[in-house]
Amino acid sequence: MFERTITSVITSAALAGAAMLVVFASGFALFALLEPLLGGAGAAAVVALAGALVIALFALYVQLRARRREREAAIAQAAMLDALPLGLGQLTREHPILATALTAFSGVLAARNPALATAFMQLLNSFVRR
Repeated sequence: MFERTITSVITSAALAGAAMLVVFASGFALFALLEPLLGGAGAAAVVALAGALVIALFALYVQLRARRREREAAIAQAAMLDALPLGLGQLTREHPILATALTAFSGVLAARNPALATAFMQLLNSFVRR
């Protein structure tokens, strides 16, 4: 397990180094291409602008992915919350005698042990508030 972690760290470092080399080389190539046309300062400004544009596009991509994940999580949570009452309602429609028996049993249990009923209601409230 330790070897796997070390291998993962080494691989990540190698990929980061390769990415840094690609960024530096493309920046230098862009500078070398534009330097005869714009001069040193102009070419450096264009390279800096290109770098800022790449960073802004990456940040936008990451933000859009995070929003999509949040939206998917909210949809999944809403579907789960919607499915619970429908599932209990369907159980009641399909098995009314069982539902009546469970209701009577829970009433007897709550009457004999109010502390258990209170704890159960607090547990249900903690799920509903989330």
